[in-house]
Amino acid sequence: MPDGVGSGEPTHDDKRQLPESRLTRHEHATTPQRRGRCGEVPSPGLGSCRSRASAHRGDQKVAPENTVPAVRLAAAKGAHQIEFDVTISRDGELFIMHDATVDRTTDGRGAVTDLTAEELRGLDAGGWKGPEYAGTRIPAFREVLEAAPPPVRLNCHLREAPGVVEETVREVMALDRVEQCVLACSSGQARVAQAMCPDVLICYMDGQGPPGSDYPQRAIDFGADFLQIWGWDDSMADACARLHTAGVRVNYFGTEDPAMMRKLTEAGVDYVLTDDLDTMLSVLAEYGVRPLGQ
Repeated sequence: MPDGVGSGEPTHDDKRQLPESRLTRHEHATTPQRRGRCGEVPSPGLGSCRSRASAHRGDQKVAPENTVPAVRLAAAKGAHQIEFDVTISRDGELFIMHDATVDRTTDGRGAVTDLTAEELRGLDAGGWKGPEYAGTRIPAFREVLEAAPPPVRLNCHLREAPGVVEETVREVMALDRVEQCVLACSSGQARVAQAMCPDVLICYMDGQGPPGSDYPQRAIDFGADFLQIWGWDDSMADACARLHTAGVRVNYFGTEDPAMMRKLTEAGVDYVLTDDLDTMLSVLAEYGVRPLGQ
């Protein structure tokens, strides 16, 4: 089973202070100023709840995963964060695709990194989801960024392929999205990214684990901006508090269960990755958190 919400397997899945208007009120109050760069606008009715909805591979429950329609739909519904996977073609162009091959989600076959940009653009990445999405193409990284402008947070999960880090950082800088995009990557990839752009936001992905493991402390020691916890244990609230004190925000991978969504929200998780965006937004409404932009 490919890694995803509820798959049972973890995925390999700020430095410059911004004006207060670029921070949510809660983040401004609780996050040390050495980090805390955030593109979200204040959410009316925020209260004391800091949790937000992260659309895993876009709104993939409705639209084909990791496509422009899935990203646009997630943004239109008010997702606070959108997660997607960044890979690279044989000739060095960035595309959005989770798997190492195109076999599962397109009408083609073969490894993404063995195919040219032209070959990837010729594949149908939507017909498998339903006839209404037939003809949907594998999007380039730039197309996804254009489909989801700020203030939505973009969680860019970098796949392990030569050139992915360098090209991603170049694109993010060229499009002025450094404050919007978080690069979810290994420590090795992070060091390459930080050497190119010291202000780049990093989600530390080495050895993901539950809150009671050594993963949170390793993320703190690395100086990460985010981490992505996988799995629940009763230390979640304490781990979130410790991470927030250190300036690290918490992504959680992942759930479609409303009861778990409530537990994560009450524990202080910042972003809950989910394949069921509508349910997550409904749960957050119980805590006074509105969809982004509403």
